[in-house]
Amino acid sequence: MYRFDEVIERKGTNSLKWDGLEQRYGASDLLPMWVADMDFKAPQPVLDALTNRVQQGVFGYITPSSSVNEAIVNWASRRYEWEIDSSSIVHTVGIVPTISNLVKVFTEPGDEVIIQTPVYYPFYDVISKNDRSIVRNPLLQDENGQFTMDLTQLEASITEKTKMLVFCHPHNPGGRVWSRQELEELAALCKKYDLLVVSDEIHADLLFDGYNHIPFASINEDMADRTFTCLAPTKTFNLAGIIASYIVIQNKKRRLDLKRYLESTFMNSPNSFAALATEVAYNEGEEWLHELMQYVQQNYQFTADFIHTNMPKINVIKPQGTYLLWLDFSQLPLEADERKQWLVEEAKVALNHGPMFGEEAENFERLNLACPREILQKGLNQIKQAYEKQQF
Repeated sequence: MYRFDEVIERKGTNSLKWDGLEQRYGASDLLPMWVADMDFKAPQPVLDALTNRVQQGVFGYITPSSSVNEAIVNWASRRYEWEIDSSSIVHTVGIVPTISNLVKVFTEPGDEVIIQTPVYYPFYDVISKNDRSIVRNPLLQDENGQFTMDLTQLEASITEKTKMLVFCHPHNPGGRVWSRQELEELAALCKKYDLLVVSDEIHADLLFDGYNHIPFASINEDMADRTFTCLAPTKTFNLAGIIASYIVIQNKKRRLDLKRYLESTFMNSPNSFAALATEVAYNEGEEWLHELMQYVQQNYQFTADFIHTNMPKINVIKPQGTYLLWLDFSQLPLEADERKQWLVEEAKVALNHGPMFGEEAENFERLNLACPREILQKGLNQIKQAYEKQQF
C-alpha cells in the first residue's frame, strides 16, 4: 500500500538531516545518511487526521483525552504482551528531555549513573550536564560483531554512590535486541544494588524478523517497580518533529514525584498534534509499520551485499532492530578523524561518526537505512568510488 521508494524533497524544510549539513559537517553538498529520522511519509491515517485538525483552524489549549492512553495500553498489549494500566502513563515532551528530568528528580548531584557504551550520545550530556558522574560499562562484541553486556565489569563498577542505570533497549547504535536471559541477568544486578532504571525503548517497534521486544519493566515485579520506561510513537512512525513521548511508571510514588516536577516546570501538557498523532498512529498505523520494516530489511540486505561485493574491508554488523546500520571500518588504514574527512570530502556522504557514541566506537560509522533505495544506492556508490580511488 505504501510507496517507500518515493523520493520526497526535504531540502528547504528546516530539516536537520538535509538542511543542517553545513553547520554539522562544514559542507552542504553531501548526501545525508545520518540523523535517525526517515525520508518516508508518515502513515496516511496520521496525515489525514492532522490535515483535518489543521483545516478546523483553531489551535487552542487541549485537555488530556483518555482515548490516547487507551491506544497506548492496547499497543503495549498487542505488540509486547505487556499489560499496563493507563494511570501509569505520564506524557512528556521528548525522550531526551524526559531522561534528563528523571536524572534530576531521582538522583542527587554527585551521584553516579551507569551507561553501557558505545551508546546514543545524548546519554552522556543528560548525566554530566546535570552534575552527576558517568560510570561507563563498555559493551563487548562477539565473533559476529554483535554487542553483548559485560555484567562482571558492570557489577565491579558499582559503588555506594551508584544510583541509576540509563539503559538503551533496543540498542542504538548497535541494533541489538536484548534477549530475555540478558534482561533477567541485568535485572538481578539492578535489584541486588538497588539501582533505578531509565529504559529508553523508543526503538521498541522497529524489529527485524525473528525478534521480539521485551519491556524491561515486564521482566518481574521488582523491575516494574524500579523502571521508568520511556516510549514514543515518533521513531516508529517518523513523527520526530511532532514531539510526542511518554513514560510508563508503575511505582505510584515516583510517578507522582515526577508529575509534581513537570507541573513545576510547566512541561506537563502535550500539544494537540502530538496527542492526535499518537492515538491515530497506534490505532491505525500497524500495517504501515509492517511494510516499513520489510522495506528496511530489504535495504539492509541490499547494503550488506553491495558492501561485501565492492568494499570487502568494511564489515557490516547486522542489526536485529532499528533502521540504523553499524559499520566497522577497522580494516581501513585511516584514523577516526581521517576517516570522517575522507567520507565528507571524497565520498560526499554524511554518516554519524562513531566516536560521538563513545571512545569504544573509534572504528565505526552509523548509516541510516530508512530512505528510498535510489538514495541509498547513490550514497553507497559514492562511498565505493572513494574506496576504489584510495585503492583500499
